[in-house]
Amino acid sequence: MFRSWSASFLKALSRWGELTGKAPSYVLHMSDPASWPALAAFLKAEGLVDMLVLITATHRPPAYFLRYDLRSLPYLTNLAVTFSVPEGEAVPSVWGVWPAALWHEREAYDLVGVRFEGHPDLRRILLPEDWPGHPLRKDYTFPDSYHNIPLTFIPPSLE
Repeated sequence: MFRSWSASFLKALSRWGELTGKAPSYVLHMSDPASWPALAAFLKAEGLVDMLVLITATHRPPAYFLRYDLRSLPYLTNLAVTFSVPEGEAVPSVWGVWPAALWHEREAYDLVGVRFEGHPDLRRILLPEDWPGHPLRKDYTFPDSYHNIPLTFIPPSLE
């Protein structure tokens, strides 16, 4: 069972973008990523959005598309916040609002190449520090070898 956010809270969200969906799941499409930290603070304080569930980052040249899946446990309500940023721009980090973002933002950086402004430890989390490029980018070319170790798969013979 969920409790619904108030109509005034839902209306307040519209100042950050277009809100779609209905209780218990909403999607907010933001138009200005620079206001993301202010929205995150508002969601935590006013909407009791206390959990960052997941960050999904996708490379759609010439931009990155981000989706933050959030949850309010007191309201048992989900909110997905989406926005895009040009490849050369950094996304404001929200680790100060939701500490789980420390890990999620590192993963988005490691695999897709999204930079997060204000992140205290933005380095690779899954791949070695010297791995070339970001493997989930559309323009990524998988290397033939890594430290002279071939990375090509040759299936075994079935004979």
